[in-house]
Amino acid sequence: LCQELQESYNTIRPPKALRKKRGTCSWLCITSYQLIYSMITTSFALSILPEEAERLNTADTSLWLAAYVMICGATPLICPLAGLMSDRLSSTMGRRRPVMLLASLFSAAGFVSLYFCSRYERPHPFLMSLAFTETALNVAYAAHAALPADLRAPEVTDVENPGDTASADAGLISGIMALHSFMGAVCAVCVLDLAKGFPLYTFYQFYGGAVVVICILVSCVAKEEPSSNLQLPSAGEIVAAYTMDHARDMDFFWVCYGRLLFYTSQSVIVFMSYFIRDMFQVTSEKDVISKLSTLVLIGQLLGAVVAVPSSRLSDHVGCKPAVYVSCVVQCITFLTFILAPKLGWTAMLLGASFYGLGSGSYMSVDYALALKCLPSNKDRAQSFGLWGIAGFIGSCLGPLVTGGVLWLFPGPDSTSLHAPQFQYKGYAFGLLLAGSLPALAVIPATKQIIRKV
Repeated sequence: LCQELQESYNTIRPPKALRKKRGTCSWLCITSYQLIYSMITTSFALSILPEEAERLNTADTSLWLAAYVMICGATPLICPLAGLMSDRLSSTMGRRRPVMLLASLFSAAGFVSLYFCSRYERPHPFLMSLAFTETALNVAYAAHAALPADLRAPEVTDVENPGDTASADAGLISGIMALHSFMGAVCAVCVLDLAKGFPLYTFYQFYGGAVVVICILVSCVAKEEPSSNLQLPSAGEIVAAYTMDHARDMDFFWVCYGRLLFYTSQSVIVFMSYFIRDMFQVTSEKDVISKLSTLVLIGQLLGAVVAVPSSRLSDHVGCKPAVYVSCVVQCITFLTFILAPKLGWTAMLLGASFYGLGSGSYMSVDYALALKCLPSNKDRAQSFGLWGIAGFIGSCLGPLVTGGVLWLFPGPDSTSLHAPQFQYKGYAFGLLLAGSLPALAVIPATKQIIRKV
C-alpha cells in the first residue's frame, strides 16, 4: 500500500529535477526533432519521392509513387507500440532518450541504404529501405512527443483527474512545436531550391547526419530521471495501446477527433498544383511549381510568425478560443480559394495568408490541448501515439474525399495535356466538402471538452 501511495505521489508531483521551469532556448532544443521531422516529410512529399518514382522506374511511375506515399502514411501506425515500449523502458538515461538515439542511428542507416539504392538505381531495395527509414523516424517521433510532457513544470494537478494538469509551459511548448513544424517546411523548400543541380541522393546524406545530430542535441539538453520500470507488455496491453476508454477519457477523444477533422481540412492543400494548373491555365510545370512554392512559403512563414504569440496568448485566455478562431479562418481560406479563379491570382495569395494564420493559430495549441487532456489510464507516449494517428487519418481523408469529388467532375477533354483535367465545380465542391466543412466541425468537437483548457 505504501509503495502504491508513493507511486501515486510521484505521478501527481514529479521529482524535483523534473519540476524546474525551463527557458525558451531550452525548449527550442528539446523540441528540435520536430524541425528535422517536418523538414524530411515536406521535402519527401514535395519533390524527392515524385522524382525518385520517375527516375528509378521506367513504367507505372504513378503506382510506384502511390506505394511510396502509402509507406510514409502507414509507418506512423507504429507510434502507439513504440510509445508503449518507451514507457516501459528501464535505463539510467530515462525512458525517451535511449529510444530516440537508437532510432536515429537506425534511421541514419536507412538513409545510407536509400543513398546507395538511389545512386545505383535499385527500385525494390529502395522501397524496403524507405519503409525501414520511415519506421525508425516514427519510433523516434513517438518517444520525442512524450519528452516535453515528461519534463514540463506542472503548476496545479487535480488529484481526482491526474491527467487534468494546468502547465505553465504547455502553451510555450505547443507554440515552439508549431514553430518547428512551419520552419521545417520552409527549410525544406529552401534546401530543395538551393540543391538544384545536385544529384538527388545527396539529400539522404544530409538528412541521415542531421537526424543523428538533432537527437544528440535533444539528449544533451533534456535531462531525464533514471527509469526502472522494465516490464514487457502483454498482447492485451498492445491492443489497448491502440484503443481508448471513452467512458474515462472522453476529453482526449474529442481532442483527437478535432485534430483528425482539422488535418482533414489542412491536407486538401495537396491538390493546389492541380488547381493552379486547371483554374489559372498554367501549362508549364515549372511555372506551376514556382507559383505553388510562393503559396507554400507565404503560408508557412505566416504560420511560423503567429505560432508562438498565439500559444502565449492561449496561456491567458485558454486553448479553445484559439481553436475557434483558427477554424473560422481556415474555412475562409478555402472559400477564398473557391472564389480565386473569378477574382484573380491576388486572391490566391490572400488565401495562402489566411491558411498560414489559421494553421499557425491551431497548431500553436495543438500539443497543449493533448498535454492538458492526457488519459489517466495510459502512459504519455502511448497517448501521443494515438494523437499522432488521428492526424495521420485526417491527412489521408482530405485527399481521399477531394480526389473522389474531382473524379466525378472530369474536364471537357481530360486526355489533352493542355486542357483542364477537372472542372471548376469539382474543385469548388471538393474544397467546400473536405476543406471548409471539417474545419467548422472542429468547433463543436472542441466544445465537448469538459476540462478547463
